[in-house]
Amino acid sequence: MQVEDMEEDAPPTPAVLEGTLSSSILDLDQTEGHNHNFGATYGREGREGNLDEGDIGGSNGGGTGVGEDEEDRPDKEGEGMARKRRAEIWQDAEMDALVRAFREVHMKLTSAAGNGKKVKQVFKSANDKWQEVRTLLLASGVDRQPKEIERKWSNLSTAFKQIADWNNNKKMGRPSYWDLDESLKKEKTKAKELPATFRMQLFDAMAEFMGDRHGPRSRSPAQAPAPSLLPAPGLPRPPPAPGVVDVPLPVEKLANLIDAANHKRRRVVILAPGSFNPPTYMHLRMFELGRDALIAEGYHVLGGYMSPVNDLYQKKGLAPAEHRIRMCELAVADSPFIMVDSWEAKQNTFQRTLTVMARIDTVVNFNNCAADEKVKVMLLCGCDFLESFTTPGVWIPDQVRTLLQEYGIVCVNQDSKDARRLVFEHEILYNNRRQILVVDEVIQNSISATAIRRNLSRGLSVKYLTPDPVINHIKMNHLYTNIPLRNDE
Repeated sequence: MQVEDMEEDAPPTPAVLEGTLSSSILDLDQTEGHNHNFGATYGREGREGNLDEGDIGGSNGGGTGVGEDEEDRPDKEGEGMARKRRAEIWQDAEMDALVRAFREVHMKLTSAAGNGKKVKQVFKSANDKWQEVRTLLLASGVDRQPKEIERKWSNLSTAFKQIADWNNNKKMGRPSYWDLDESLKKEKTKAKELPATFRMQLFDAMAEFMGDRHGPRSRSPAQAPAPSLLPAPGLPRPPPAPGVVDVPLPVEKLANLIDAANHKRRRVVILAPGSFNPPTYMHLRMFELGRDALIAEGYHVLGGYMSPVNDLYQKKGLAPAEHRIRMCELAVADSPFIMVDSWEAKQNTFQRTLTVMARIDTVVNFNNCAADEKVKVMLLCGCDFLESFTTPGVWIPDQVRTLLQEYGIVCVNQDSKDARRLVFEHEILYNNRRQILVVDEVIQNSISATAIRRNLSRGLSVKYLTPDPVINHIKMNHLYTNIPLRNDE
């Protein structure tokens, strides 16, 4: 495999990884300069409840109104309690809207982190954040005051942390302290401050966002539907963050494999980023070799993804993304487990490998694809790609560590390159060697995209170097050469 066949790029700073669901969203309620003085932005609407005639008497609406009789006070207090109860009790539709806003803000921060921005560059203050959240809620028909929003937002962050910790520990079902019958026995966090009914409502809304196995609004596991790969029906896809093109991750082949999965094996998805200019039989063989090796290690491979590089990679001779995406789709049409993720190629900006992996990790594990166990995502590459980790100026050392520790690599030993020697001689690779699975290619295959392009430019045959549908696409679109292919191609 030539270096040009597989994408080599400098991974993002650690801030990019903070954009994954397991990290950055936990900081959404800790925006730079967190400010609880909502009156500065919203005026007196910052108080709980709505303004009424009785509010004119006190500076904060808490005193006795002008001309108010003593006998009127119990009624006013009763109204205040009613407003407080209303502030605590949210309807399911309101919770769904808040979770959608929670998710949209997360996506915005993730996108910003991928471009090297900090939280304070997205929201100048906490008030700016609440202003945007309230606008999102109003668009969904939910009219809540900032204080109410802030309190529930904090609850969402708490719920997210608890559910994420539970899922990351590979436990099944739901945390016991979220169950009503266990609420008095095992509450160990801030969740104990919430009414039991609200905890259940909050869990259901938040679990939809994270891909709860019991389905939306499920109160009883016994009544839960069978696991599905379809997005949770109660949580529509939010609009993409500014600057991010929304491209669904294909899961149709993943669905077939997950149904037959051996639940005693650790589940894994493999990702191969690259130019695929064009895709070759060698690329397809890498997936087969990687899958065989992972199965031998005790894994169940749910699927594999090709991720064609963005046009902004700006490599000489790179065909337009639309053609490379289509050629990859044609190449894997007959594969039972390989799919094409076009998200990277369709973005308006160049995307780094870690960003692509984090997105797949997020979708597979938190969008009803992961069942009750976290799916591991691993990078599939050749020796040239692995060698690029050791090349000064290509990757930042801390980012190599992150990729290895968070995901792991399946490297196919090809040609004269020795992946094991590379691992032994490079400190970071050696220190993380348990995260690198080296696969030996017993039947040597030296097909490269470079050789195919060279043959095409010279009018030579590329039959049996890449699938026939790919050759037909190249021929019809006159890719890589102005010389027509022979009629027998």
